[in-house]
Amino acid sequence: MTVIRVNGDVIEEAAIQHETAAVLSVISPQMPGEGPLILRARAREWAEENLIETALLRQAAHSDPEPLPADCAPESVEQLRLQRLIARIVAPAAHPKHKEIVAFYLKHRDEFQGLERARVAHIVKNVDESTSDEIALAGIERARDELAKGRPFGEVADEMSDCAGKGGELPFFVRGEMVQAFEDAVFNLGINEVSGIFRTEFGFHIAMMLERRPAGVRRLEEVQDEISQTLLEEKQQKRLHQYVDHLRARAVIEREEAPGS
Repeated sequence: MTVIRVNGDVIEEAAIQHETAAVLSVISPQMPGEGPLILRARAREWAEENLIETALLRQAAHSDPEPLPADCAPESVEQLRLQRLIARIVAPAAHPKHKEIVAFYLKHRDEFQGLERARVAHIVKNVDESTSDEIALAGIERARDELAKGRPFGEVADEMSDCAGKGGELPFFVRGEMVQAFEDAVFNLGINEVSGIFRTEFGFHIAMMLERRPAGVRRLEEVQDEISQTLLEEKQQKRLHQYVDHLRARAVIEREEAPGS
């Protein structure tokens, strides 16, 4: 059995084995062609590195002079100090500029494939323990009659729907997110077209198609927040790795076989 010492602090074999098992569960699906012995060796190597880096960060966090909150539980002290240290390390990472986001999008454009999506508004009268089919159907028919008089869809939705607010508008959704009966009704609508009354497992609905986007590459404005977060996290990870490398360069790291191994 191996014992690792990081500036004198001991990482026991049991901890290494536990981390190895966790790493193995992550990398095994990503490396289907590798044999079990190679996978195990690679997982063990990464596990040891993870534990060494964690030990270095915990040691650095331990010297944090900033006072802890008065209500901080003793068992949370170490984790809180570690979180504060990491937050300080990554804080200077600059949020990506628009040109960085555009460059990333152009380079990885094919990775932003999206399914067909729709944005609709709907009016619903729910069927549940307190509302029968007959009552719900009568309610949705009254809403249909109001629409037939020329009243705006959103106005009727806010007044008569069981899911009132925002004019009955739902966020964009892709095929497969909603129940089948709902999708069958709305994906056959044209823009600004209003459906007839239809039934789902939730009750009776009337829907209006507001916007639809075909399957294909998602537009930059749809994914720029996602790209911005990815780039920011990359910058933060780079700063964290640089900090750990600095700690490691000054650390004393020893590996030894435990007696009886």
